[in-house]
Amino acid sequence: MKYLKIIIFFLVVVNSLYAQQRDFRIHKRGMLHQTVFNTGEVGRTFDNGTGGILIGYPSMEWPPYSYTIIDRKTYAGQHNSFGGGIHIAGTVGDVRQYIYCGAVTDANGKATQVEGVYSYPISIERIENYPLRDDGSINPDYNPDEAEEKIIAKWGTPLGITVTRTSRTWSFPGYNSFIIYEYELVNTGSDTIKDVFVSWVYGFMTSMFGYERKFNRWAEADSRSQDQFARFDFRRYLTYNHDRDGKPDSVFFAIWSKPGDRGGLNSPQAAGLLMLYYDYDHLATLGNTGVYVSRSDSIVVWDENNKMKQPWLNRYENSNLYPTKLQTWLDPLNRKSSVFKSKTDSTYFYSDNYHWIGRAKPSQTLGWSQPAVHGMGYGPYILPPNEPVRFAVAEVVGYGPGIASDSIYQDLGGGIRGEPEPYLHPIPSWYAKLTYPNVGNPPFIGSDYLQSYPLPWYVTPGVVSIRDVADRAIEIYTGKPLIKYDTVQYDPKQSTPDGRGVYNTVKIPFPAPVIKIENTQAGVNKIIWKADVEEFNTTRLKAPLSYYQVMKATHPLGPWEVIDSVGIRDSRYFYDSVYIVFDEKSEIGNYYYYAVLSIDTLGEKSGMTNITQHQTRSPSVKNLGDPIGKVYAVPNPLIVSNEKGGFDPRGEITDRIQFYGLTKRCTIRIFSYSGQLIQTIKHDEDSNYQSWFQISINNQIIASGVYFFVVEDDETGSRAYGKFVIIH
Repeated sequence: MKYLKIIIFFLVVVNSLYAQQRDFRIHKRGMLHQTVFNTGEVGRTFDNGTGGILIGYPSMEWPPYSYTIIDRKTYAGQHNSFGGGIHIAGTVGDVRQYIYCGAVTDANGKATQVEGVYSYPISIERIENYPLRDDGSINPDYNPDEAEEKIIAKWGTPLGITVTRTSRTWSFPGYNSFIIYEYELVNTGSDTIKDVFVSWVYGFMTSMFGYERKFNRWAEADSRSQDQFARFDFRRYLTYNHDRDGKPDSVFFAIWSKPGDRGGLNSPQAAGLLMLYYDYDHLATLGNTGVYVSRSDSIVVWDENNKMKQPWLNRYENSNLYPTKLQTWLDPLNRKSSVFKSKTDSTYFYSDNYHWIGRAKPSQTLGWSQPAVHGMGYGPYILPPNEPVRFAVAEVVGYGPGIASDSIYQDLGGGIRGEPEPYLHPIPSWYAKLTYPNVGNPPFIGSDYLQSYPLPWYVTPGVVSIRDVADRAIEIYTGKPLIKYDTVQYDPKQSTPDGRGVYNTVKIPFPAPVIKIENTQAGVNKIIWKADVEEFNTTRLKAPLSYYQVMKATHPLGPWEVIDSVGIRDSRYFYDSVYIVFDEKSEIGNYYYYAVLSIDTLGEKSGMTNITQHQTRSPSVKNLGDPIGKVYAVPNPLIVSNEKGGFDPRGEITDRIQFYGLTKRCTIRIFSYSGQLIQTIKHDEDSNYQSWFQISINNQIIASGVYFFVVEDDETGSRAYGKFVIIH
C-alpha cells in the first residue's frame, strides 16, 4: 500500500511537470526516413497495418519520397514498419510495473494511447549538422564528428525512469540506410529499481507498397501467407524480415527495371533492428535478482561474472500486443524464450560454425507463422538512483538479406513451423534463387533479379544487403575498421567504453550543394546553386570536388536522368558566383524532381540530399487567352488508356486535363454535352494554367464524351469558351 501511494503521487507530479504533448520529428537526411516521437514510439502508432500511413509521415520508408498514384489508387509508399517502441519493466519495493513506450495495443489488437499512460513527453528537437546552411553557404558550426541530422527526444515514465533517446542519420553513400538510436535510462526516483528489463519491439512488414500491389492492403495477416520471413543473424545481433521473392511488379516490371529507376521488385527490402551496445555493468549478478533459474538452467544462463548472458529475450509474435501478453515477455518468472541446452553452455547452436554469447533462443517456430513482430530484450538490471544505463540500436534496411556470396552462410529463419532441426538456412538474395526444403509451395526463397537487371539508383554499389548496411552501422558507431561479421562475432557489450557512439573515423564525401528551382517567363525551370560548397574542407574529406552532375526525374523514385555535367566554374553555367542550369525540356504544369550531385576526384558521388520537387509554372496572363487569343484544354482529346509519363502528387496523371491561357483569378465551369454542370473550379494563383483530374461534383470520374467549358475572369467578367473530348 505504501508503494501504491508513492506511484499515485508520482503520476500526479509527472503530469504536472511534463506538460508537453505528444510530438514528433522526421529523419530525412539519408535514404531511410523515419518519424520519431517524444513518447518512445517510432514510425507510427502501432497496429496491424490496417491503420495505414499518412502521406509525409514515414515509418521506416526506404527509399524515400515513395508516395505515388497508379490507376487512381494512392500508395503511401515503401514503408517497412507497423511501428515500434521500447518496453521497460522494473520492481520498486514489492511493486512491479510494466511500461510500453510504443508497440502496444488494446485487448483486441487495436491501436492504443501511449502518451499519459506509459510515457510523459518532456521534449523533442531536431538538429541539422550539414556542411552547408539552408542558403547554400558554408556552415561554420559543422562538426565532422557528429551526424548530419540528430533528433533528441526525452520522456518520463510511471516507473520513475526518464528516457533520453538521441537518433542520428547521415547522407554518406553506403551509410545512409540506417538510423542509430542511443538510449539513456536514468532512475529519477529515490529508490533502487530492481529486475529491470528493457526490450525493443518492432513490427516489420516489407514493404507497404509491395503488399498493396499484391493484396490490395498492408496487414500483418498477409505476412503469414508464405511471403514474409523472420530471421536472426547471430553474428550481428540482428533481427530482421524479408520477402520471399521481392514481389516483381506484374505491370511495370520492365519499365522500372531500367537503369536509374526504382527496380522491378516491389518488396526488395530486408528491414530489421541491430543491437549496437548494451550496458553490462548494471546487470544483476546471481543472488541480486528475483529471476527464477532452475538447477538445470544454471550452467547455461550465467556467464563467468555471474551475470545473465544476453539477450534475455528473442521473440517473434503477431500484431496483437496487449499488455498482459507483453507482461510475460518482461516478467522474470515467465521467460518467453528458453535457453540453449546443447553441449555445456548457451554459446552453442547446432553447429560449430554458430557460436554466440546470448542466452535467449529466438523463437524459430514463429519465424514463418508469425514473423511480423520482433522483440529483443536485455536484463535483469539494477538501477540505483541517478545512474545512467545506456543502450544503442540501429534500424537497418538493405536490398535483400544478402548478396550472392552470402549463401555460404546461414542464419536462423526461412523455414516453417514444425520443420525438423536444424532451423538454420542459407542467406537468400536477389542475385540467386535458393531452394529451401519445408517452406511450402513454391519451395524457394530469393530471386535471380540482379543477374539481369541493375541495382536501383538508391542502393550504393558494394553496400547492398541488410548485412552490408549493418556492418557499416557497426563501423560508424564503434569507430573500428569495417568488418564483415560473417565469421567474426560482434559483441555489443564491448563495442564502446560508455555506450556513446564514436562517429569520427569514417571518411566524409564531398557534400551536395543546396539547390533551388525557379520558374521563368518562358515556363522553363531554372536550377540554381551557390559556389560556396567548393570551399568545404575537412581532415576526413574522402576526396576533393571534381564536378557536378545535374539530375532530373518525373517521379522521386526515378527514372533519374542526367541533364548535364558541370565543371568547376564552368563558363556555360557559372554567373556571378552562382551556377544556373536551365531545363529546356520542362513543360508547364508538370511536376519534376531535381538533384545536383557533387562528384569527387575518385569518381564517388555525394548523397542525394537535395531532391527538390517543382511544378513548372509560367505567369498568369493579363487577359483571358493571351497571347494566342483563346483558353484551351490539353490534351485534347484525352485518351485515358494511353500511358502518360510523369507524376502529379494531386491525382492520377493519366486523368489530368490542363487549361491554359488563364488570368490570375478566374472561374472554370465544365458542362456535359447536354448542358449539365459537371464541375466548378476556382483558379486563384499567379499561373496561366489549371489542372483537373476528371472528378465531377459528385466525386466521380466522368464518362467518355464531349465536354464544354466556360472561363470567366473574376475581376473583369470577360469570358472564354472551349470544348474537349474524353476517351476512356
